[in-house]
Amino acid sequence: MSTDPRNVIIARISAGLTDMLGAVGAHATMRDSGRSSSDFLWAEWPSDLGAEEACALLADSLSHAGLFSSVSMKPEGNNILIEVRGCEFAHLGDFEQADPGKRSVCFFGYGLIERSLERLTGRRFRVQLVQRDEGTDTCFEIAKAQ
Repeated sequence: MSTDPRNVIIARISAGLTDMLGAVGAHATMRDSGRSSSDFLWAEWPSDLGAEEACALLADSLSHAGLFSSVSMKPEGNNILIEVRGCEFAHLGDFEQADPGKRSVCFFGYGLIERSLERLTGRRFRVQLVQRDEGTDTCFEIAKAQ
């Protein structure tokens, strides 16, 4: 995947917010920005979908957003397991001091997934990183039902 210049700009904004606000403030700001972006990116989405259908729609949409090689999502009880492969932000070098998966820009993605799942299912979730596997270039995340 070639680097999209827009993603470099997003990474620099994320790093700047971290420098100005600290990690906690930047994480909250980026999560909120991700949440509000769902409504703009996918304005005409359905609601009251089951978890399987919501996961399929959201994973496909995220896989085609130009940020990742692929995204898969699978319901597990009340929660949703998420695998993000080939995140472009993980390949941009050390633009933030934190490791991939813990950078402020990652919290944008967490918020985007949270709000999108809420819109699709009517249920609230909180996304967090479980593990990053550098060897497979995969972030394993969980969306925990609230």
